[in-house]
Amino acid sequence: MKFLVTGGAGFIGSHIVDELINCGHEVVVVDDLSSGKEENIHGKVKFFRMDIRDERLRSLFKKENPEYVCHLAAQMDVRRSVSDPIFDAQVNVLGTLNVIQCCVEYDVKKILFSSTGGAIYGEQDVFPASESHPIKPLSPYGISKRVAEQYLHYFKYSHGLDYVSLRYSNVYGPRQDPYGE
Repeated sequence: MKFLVTGGAGFIGSHIVDELINCGHEVVVVDDLSSGKEENIHGKVKFFRMDIRDERLRSLFKKENPEYVCHLAAQMDVRRSVSDPIFDAQVNVLGTLNVIQCCVEYDVKKILFSSTGGAIYGEQDVFPASESHPIKPLSPYGISKRVAEQYLHYFKYSHGLDYVSLRYSNVYGPRQDPYGE
């Protein structure tokens, strides 16, 4: 199978890429290297340095024709989302919409979306938060991830684009940026 991974040079994305390669899949990585690192990119992938908001993403989808997309590229800093909510929305909402529309246009079978665990729930009522916990984000980052999930739901309903949304929380390990949040 052929996968396109946005954010594939990042902490979590690079591990997903490694596992896809280990399972024998063909992988294309799109990353603007704003937070990802070139040394994280697996040697067996096709790498394209590109922002997910870039209009050229369509031609890349057309050329590479991925069957599946793992979408991890994002503005991920909660503090930056608070200080610059417009930038946060441009990347996390408009950039995600660009990826989703490419998926629809080029008949991607399924998109795996990297959402957020803690930021989407806001102040939790119960611990641990289940999937049915009320969603009350308290930051532009949490709001943008929730909006992206809602767009995925819409595109499933209107265009049949299958998706799964993963709400990671407190991920840590090798390749983690020690200067991040």
